Amino acid sequence: MATTKLSDVKIKSLKPKDKLYRLLDSDRLYIEIRPTGAKVWRFKFVFQGKESSMSLGEYPSISLAEARSLKDQMRAKLAKGIHPVEDRKNIKAQALAETTNTFDTIAAEFKLKRMCSKSETYQGKFDIALEKDISPVIGKKNVNEVTAADVLKILDNTVDRVVKESNGRFTGASAALENRRFVGGVIRYAIATLRAENDPTYAVRDVIKRPRVNHARALTKEERYKARTSLPKYNGTQTVKNAGFILLYTMLRAVEIRKMQWSWVDFESKLITFPIEVMKKARIHVLPISDQAYKVLRQQHEISGDSILVFPAIFSKKSSGMLSPSTLNSMLEYIGLKDVTTHDFRATASTLLYEKDYEEAWIEKQLAHAESNKTKASYDHSKHLKQRRKMMQDWADIVDSWKTEVK
Repeated sequence: MATTKLSDVKIKSLKPKDKLYRLLDSDRLYIEIRPTGAKVWRFKFVFQGKESSMSLGEYPSISLAEARSLKDQMRAKLAKGIHPVEDRKNIKAQALAETTNTFDTIAAEFKLKRMCSKSETYQGKFDIALEKDISPVIGKKNVNEVTAADVLKILDNTVDRVVKESNGRFTGASAALENRRFVGGVIRYAIATLRAENDPTYAVRDVIKRPRVNHARALTKEERYKARTSLPKYNGTQTVKNAGFILLYTMLRAVEIRKMQWSWVDFESKLITFPIEVMKKARIHVLPISDQAYKVLRQQHEISGDSILVFPAIFSKKSSGMLSPSTLNSMLEYIGLKDVTTHDFRATASTLLYEKDYEEAWIEKQLAHAESNKTKASYDHSKHLKQRRKMMQDWADIVDSWKTEVK
């Protein structure tokens, strides 16, 4: 290696050769001229008796003065017993961690690896929670630096947002609790993968109290009248209107209406048979069809008979696209029943039919409530079918009588 005190003029005049060659500047700093024409600064050093070298960058991006300054910095590290190459690797690793260990990055990984078995609806709620409430506060923050104060801010923001968006109809407590679960899930995943050390959501576990569950209730006489007289005037699609009538006439849960398929409907025997995998209590459920429900389903068949679902999503291009979980409740709010939920119609049917002395076994079977003997329940789906057929016709007639309950 040639020894000379380098200058910018000298370096600029260096030409590549067939083989790599080097020129020493001072204190073991040298420049390496490669056959490609690249000129690379290198520093040779000894650490714990072993000779090594490291690159300090390429000229002219790194000037002569900058190369000498970097060389001095490396010599200072050596004097402190620090290996300059390992130290540089650690600095790069830390910088990389600051960009790859952000909450948003870990959340995306968490969704991919830990939420893949969850429903599209649940994953969608996770995405919305990130977008609206979580990421604006901690999205760009290193996951290991998220604090309880950060989580508290997310909860407060969530409550404020929900209250504002709902014009005070909802407290936001449920959404805040769900957001705390989402944040906790991501951070516990980061802990499991050695990228975080503690879960700050634990410290704020009692800040938001779980809202009292509003159990289903029977509709008042005025609400029954409004339901039966206002639904025919509903200005939405005929599919949603028909789903609303099936809700009134059948005692089905909203999710069962949304999932109902034409292959389960037998117009000839006037029965709908829901398979085990659809029902909340994992049993076959047979629904006798009243004359009113039959008429609604025949009309709906003209609309969606070529689809898989009886009530497909309005704007979905897929035959398997279900109505949104909120569609029927939104319809009820539109017709003036903002304090009524879809489940209230089941409570109404149960209350009124018990008052009229229908057998408990018929009512409970039609509500698809749990049978204590699960083995028996799986084979007993058609029990009391004749009696239930008459009861369902009576119930549909009762629903129609609501039109005259209030004058």
